[in-house]
Amino acid sequence: MAEELTRREKPTMANKDGQLWEAYWTDLPDRTGAAFWDCEPADGAAAHAELFKAHFDPALPLIDLGCGNGTQTKYLAGLYDRVVGVDIAEAALNRARVENGGDGVSYELLDVLDDAAVAAFRARYGDVNIYLSGVIHQLPVDRRVACVRNLAVLAGARGCVFNQELTPASYTYMQQLIADPANDLPKLERVSIYFGIGLQPAAGEAELETVYEVAGFTVVDGGELLLRTTETLADGSGLNLPTHYVIARRS
Repeated sequence: MAEELTRREKPTMANKDGQLWEAYWTDLPDRTGAAFWDCEPADGAAAHAELFKAHFDPALPLIDLGCGNGTQTKYLAGLYDRVVGVDIAEAALNRARVENGGDGVSYELLDVLDDAAVAAFRARYGDVNIYLSGVIHQLPVDRRVACVRNLAVLAGARGCVFNQELTPASYTYMQQLIADPANDLPKLERVSIYFGIGLQPAAGEAELETVYEVAGFTVVDGGELLLRTTETLADGSGLNLPTHYVIARRS
Protein backbone atom coordinates (compact mmCIF):
# COMPACT_ATOMS: atom_id res chain seq x y z
CA MET A 1 0.00 0.00 0.00
CA ALA A 2 1.97 2.92 -1.34
CA GLU A 3 0.19 5.62 0.66
CA GLU A 4 0.75 3.94 4.01
CA LEU A 5 3.92 4.41 6.05
CA THR A 6 6.36 1.59 6.65
CA ARG A 7 8.42 1.22 9.77
CA ARG A 8 11.48 2.49 7.85
CA GLU A 9 9.63 5.78 7.29
CA LYS A 10 9.03 6.63 10.93
CA PRO A 11 9.36 10.40 11.40
CA THR A 12 12.86 11.42 12.45
CA MET A 13 12.02 14.35 14.71
CA ALA A 14 12.22 15.29 18.35
CA ASN A 15 9.75 13.31 20.40
CA LYS A 16 7.43 16.20 21.17
CA ASP A 17 3.69 15.73 21.29
CA GLY A 18 2.82 18.62 18.99
CA GLN A 19 5.39 17.71 16.34
CA LEU A 20 4.32 14.07 16.21
CA TRP A 21 0.63 14.92 15.97
CA GLU A 22 1.33 17.57 13.34
CA ALA A 23 3.23 14.98 11.28
CA TYR A 24 0.53 12.36 11.77
CA TRP A 25 -2.28 14.59 10.51
CA THR A 26 -0.19 16.08 7.72
CA ASP A 27 0.73 12.65 6.35
CA LEU A 28 -2.69 11.03 6.85
CA PRO A 29 -4.46 10.06 3.59
CA ASP A 30 -7.19 12.54 2.70
CA ARG A 31 -10.25 10.32 2.93
CA THR A 32 -13.10 9.72 5.36
CA GLY A 33 -12.23 7.37 8.18
CA ALA A 34 -8.47 7.38 7.51
CA ALA A 35 -7.70 7.95 11.19
CA PHE A 36 -7.85 4.81 13.32
CA TRP A 37 -10.30 6.27 15.86
CA ASP A 38 -12.45 8.38 13.50
CA CYS A 39 -15.67 6.40 13.92
CA GLU A 40 -19.13 7.58 12.98
CA PRO A 41 -20.73 9.79 15.66
CA ALA A 42 -23.42 7.17 16.24
CA ASP A 43 -20.69 4.96 17.70
CA GLY A 44 -18.88 7.83 19.42
CA ALA A 45 -20.21 11.17 20.61
CA ALA A 46 -23.88 10.22 20.20
CA ALA A 47 -23.51 7.21 22.48
CA HIS A 48 -21.39 9.20 24.93
CA ALA A 49 -23.90 12.06 25.05
CA GLU A 50 -26.48 9.70 26.48
CA LEU A 51 -24.09 9.21 29.41
CA PHE A 52 -23.08 12.80 30.03
CA LYS A 53 -26.14 14.87 29.05
CA ALA A 54 -27.63 14.72 32.55
CA HIS A 55 -24.40 16.16 33.97
CA PHE A 56 -23.57 18.88 31.41
CA ASP A 57 -25.09 22.34 31.86
CA PRO A 58 -26.39 23.14 28.34
CA ALA A 59 -25.87 26.86 28.95
CA LEU A 60 -22.08 26.39 28.99
CA PRO A 61 -19.79 26.09 25.96
CA LEU A 62 -18.72 22.52 25.21
CA ILE A 63 -15.06 21.88 24.41
CA ASP A 64 -14.08 18.83 22.35
CA LEU A 65 -10.50 18.36 23.55
CA GLY A 66 -8.31 16.51 21.06
CA CYS A 67 -10.92 17.03 18.36
CA GLY A 68 -8.79 15.82 15.44
CA ASN A 69 -10.63 16.39 12.16
CA GLY A 70 -13.85 17.29 13.97
CA THR A 71 -16.14 14.36 13.19
CA GLN A 72 -17.45 14.19 16.76
CA THR A 73 -17.25 17.97 17.24
CA LYS A 74 -19.70 18.68 14.45
CA TYR A 75 -22.15 16.16 15.87
CA LEU A 76 -21.93 17.76 19.31
CA ALA A 77 -22.65 21.15 17.74
CA GLY A 78 -26.08 19.77 16.91
CA LEU A 79 -26.73 19.21 20.61
CA TYR A 80 -25.19 22.30 22.23
CA ASP A 81 -25.34 25.95 21.25
CA ARG A 82 -21.60 26.62 21.32
CA VAL A 83 -18.99 23.93 20.65
CA VAL A 84 -15.26 24.51 20.29
CA GLY A 85 -12.95 21.80 18.98
CA VAL A 86 -9.38 22.14 20.22
CA ASP A 87 -6.31 20.18 19.23
CA ILE A 88 -2.53 20.33 19.53
CA ALA A 89 -2.04 19.94 15.75
CA GLU A 90 -2.86 22.73 13.31
CA ALA A 91 -2.98 20.15 10.50
CA ALA A 92 -5.89 18.43 12.28
CA LEU A 93 -7.69 21.73 12.78
CA ASN A 94 -7.28 22.64 9.12
CA ARG A 95 -9.03 19.39 8.19
CA ALA A 96 -11.75 20.00 10.77
CA ARG A 97 -12.53 23.47 9.43
CA VAL A 98 -12.92 22.10 5.90
CA GLU A 99 -14.58 18.77 6.64
CA ASN A 100 -16.67 19.55 9.72
CA GLY A 101 -17.35 23.26 9.95
CA GLY A 102 -20.80 24.74 10.42
CA ASP A 103 -22.99 26.91 12.60
CA GLY A 104 -22.19 26.82 16.30
CA VAL A 105 -18.81 25.13 15.92
CA SER A 106 -15.30 26.59 15.80
CA TYR A 107 -11.77 25.21 16.05
CA GLU A 108 -8.73 26.46 17.97
CA LEU A 109 -5.19 25.38 18.72
CA LEU A 110 -4.69 24.47 22.39
CA ASP A 111 -2.04 22.50 24.25
CA VAL A 112 -3.76 21.45 27.46
CA LEU A 113 -0.36 21.13 29.17
CA ASP A 114 0.46 24.80 28.48
CA ASP A 115 -0.68 26.57 31.65
CA ALA A 116 -0.61 30.04 30.09
CA ALA A 117 -2.60 28.96 27.04
CA VAL A 118 -5.17 27.23 29.25
CA ALA A 119 -5.52 30.34 31.44
CA ALA A 120 -6.03 32.52 28.35
CA PHE A 121 -8.63 30.11 26.96
CA ARG A 122 -10.43 30.12 30.32
CA ALA A 123 -10.45 33.92 30.35
CA ARG A 124 -12.21 33.98 26.96
CA TYR A 125 -14.81 31.27 27.54
CA GLY A 126 -15.41 31.05 31.29
CA ASP A 127 -16.63 27.73 32.71
CA VAL A 128 -16.98 24.99 30.07
CA ASN A 129 -18.03 21.38 29.73
CA ILE A 130 -15.26 19.16 28.35
CA TYR A 131 -15.49 16.09 26.13
CA LEU A 132 -12.35 14.06 25.48
CA SER A 133 -11.72 10.58 24.22
CA GLY A 134 -8.30 8.97 24.12
CA VAL A 135 -6.09 11.84 25.34
CA ILE A 136 -4.87 11.07 28.87
CA HIS A 137 -3.63 7.56 28.07
CA GLN A 138 -1.10 8.98 25.59
CA LEU A 139 0.64 11.08 28.23
CA PRO A 140 3.51 9.92 30.45
CA VAL A 141 2.24 9.05 33.91
CA ASP A 142 3.97 12.05 35.49
CA ARG A 143 2.08 14.48 33.22
CA ARG A 144 -1.43 13.12 33.66
CA VAL A 145 -2.28 14.93 36.88
CA ALA A 146 -0.97 18.20 35.41
CA CYS A 147 -3.26 17.69 32.41
CA VAL A 148 -6.33 17.02 34.53
CA ARG A 149 -5.56 19.98 36.80
CA ASN A 150 -5.77 22.16 33.70
CA LEU A 151 -9.08 20.52 32.86
CA ALA A 152 -10.21 21.73 36.29
CA VAL A 153 -9.13 25.26 35.35
CA LEU A 154 -11.21 25.06 32.18
CA ALA A 155 -14.25 23.47 33.81
CA GLY A 156 -14.40 25.96 36.65
CA ALA A 157 -17.19 25.73 39.20
CA ARG A 158 -20.01 24.77 36.82
CA GLY A 159 -18.37 22.68 34.13
CA CYS A 160 -18.18 18.90 33.90
CA VAL A 161 -15.85 16.47 32.10
CA PHE A 162 -16.55 13.30 30.13
CA ASN A 163 -13.37 11.31 29.52
CA GLN A 164 -12.99 7.94 27.75
CA GLU A 165 -9.54 6.32 27.77
CA LEU A 166 -7.82 3.15 26.65
CA THR A 167 -6.89 0.65 29.35
CA PRO A 168 -4.02 -1.84 29.75
CA ALA A 169 -6.30 -4.44 28.13
CA SER A 170 -6.61 -2.18 25.07
CA TYR A 171 -2.84 -2.04 24.68
CA THR A 172 -2.42 -5.78 25.16
CA TYR A 173 -4.97 -6.45 22.43
CA MET A 174 -3.36 -4.00 20.01
CA GLN A 175 0.08 -5.47 20.64
CA GLN A 176 -1.26 -8.94 19.86
CA LEU A 177 -2.84 -7.73 16.63
CA ILE A 178 0.31 -5.94 15.47
CA ALA A 179 2.52 -8.92 16.30
CA ASP A 180 0.45 -11.32 14.18
CA PRO A 181 1.84 -11.28 10.59
CA ALA A 182 -1.51 -12.58 9.30
CA ASN A 183 -3.14 -9.24 10.10
CA ASP A 184 -3.28 -6.37 7.62
CA LEU A 185 -4.19 -3.37 9.76
CA PRO A 186 -2.74 -0.25 8.11
CA LYS A 187 -4.53 2.30 10.29
CA LEU A 188 -3.41 0.66 13.52
CA GLU A 189 0.07 0.20 12.05
CA ARG A 190 0.26 3.92 11.32
CA VAL A 191 -0.64 4.79 14.92
CA SER A 192 1.97 2.31 16.15
CA ILE A 193 4.67 3.81 13.93
CA TYR A 194 4.08 7.35 15.12
CA PHE A 195 3.21 6.83 18.76
CA GLY A 196 4.73 3.51 19.81
CA ILE A 197 1.73 1.43 20.80
CA GLY A 198 2.55 -0.35 24.03
CA LEU A 199 5.62 1.71 24.90
CA GLN A 200 3.80 3.82 27.45
CA PRO A 201 1.47 2.51 30.18
CA ALA A 202 -2.19 3.05 29.44
CA ALA A 203 -4.46 4.86 31.85
CA GLY A 204 -6.09 1.98 33.65
CA GLU A 205 -9.56 1.96 35.15
CA ALA A 206 -8.60 2.69 38.76
CA GLU A 207 -5.75 4.98 37.75
CA LEU A 208 -7.96 7.24 35.63
CA GLU A 209 -10.33 7.84 38.52
CA THR A 210 -7.41 8.35 40.91
CA VAL A 211 -5.84 10.95 38.60
CA TYR A 212 -9.08 12.92 38.56
CA GLU A 213 -9.47 12.76 42.32
CA VAL A 214 -5.87 13.86 42.92
CA ALA A 215 -6.40 16.74 40.49
CA GLY A 216 -9.36 18.06 42.50
CA PHE A 217 -12.35 16.39 40.83
CA THR A 218 -15.17 14.27 42.16
CA VAL A 219 -16.00 11.34 39.88
CA VAL A 220 -19.77 11.21 39.56
CA ASP A 221 -20.06 8.31 37.11
CA GLY A 222 -17.89 5.83 35.24
CA GLY A 223 -17.76 2.41 33.68
CA GLU A 224 -16.72 0.31 30.71
CA LEU A 225 -17.22 1.18 27.04
CA LEU A 226 -16.05 -0.09 23.68
CA LEU A 227 -14.09 2.27 21.46
CA ARG A 228 -15.23 1.80 17.87
CA THR A 229 -12.38 2.18 15.39
CA THR A 230 -12.36 2.44 11.61
CA GLU A 231 -10.11 -0.60 11.21
CA THR A 232 -11.49 -3.91 9.91
CA LEU A 233 -10.29 -7.33 11.02
CA ALA A 234 -9.60 -10.21 8.63
CA ASP A 235 -13.04 -11.72 9.25
CA GLY A 236 -14.72 -8.47 8.21
CA SER A 237 -15.71 -7.39 11.71
CA GLY A 238 -14.74 -4.04 13.16
CA LEU A 239 -11.80 -3.64 15.50
CA ASN A 240 -13.20 -2.48 18.85
CA LEU A 241 -11.14 -1.70 21.94
CA PRO A 242 -12.06 -1.94 25.62
CA THR A 243 -12.02 1.42 27.39
CA HIS A 244 -13.00 3.02 30.68
CA TYR A 245 -14.83 6.32 31.08
CA VAL A 246 -15.35 8.81 33.89
CA ILE A 247 -17.68 11.76 34.31
CA ALA A 248 -16.25 14.24 36.81
CA ARG A 249 -16.71 17.74 38.18
CA ARG A 250 -14.52 19.87 40.44
CA SER A 251 -14.81 19.02 44.11
